[in-house]
Amino acid sequence: MPMNEALHPDSSDYCYSWNENLVKKTNTEISKVFDEEVKMSSASSIIKKIQELNPGVVMETDLDRGIIYASVNVEELNLPRWFYYNQKNGITNKHNTQSGIYGSVHVYPIEYSDPYAVYYN
Repeated sequence: MPMNEALHPDSSDYCYSWNENLVKKTNTEISKVFDEEVKMSSASSIIKKIQELNPGVVMETDLDRGIIYASVNVEELNLPRWFYYNQKNGITNKHNTQSGIYGSVHVYPIEYSDPYAVYYN
């Protein structure tokens, strides 16, 4: 078929082309969602995003253990999209992901942080 010839909507080539484009688009969207959810499942990514969203809050972080020591109560923090706080899981996106991959971090008052510990920001 010549490149400049339009496909008729009733032709099988048109249907195949439309379905193929739909699959490519769907796979790309799924891939983007999956990549974002994998990225936001790591404690370090969640902590960095929380720090970005709360520039005026004093925080000490323990990336290895997924802990934030904050100068404000956890309910006062701005959280990343799809994240919420509950006492059991801390700040989490559990039950709000399409892939089932989720992450969580725990938040404690800053006075609980160890002044002699080395925290990496």
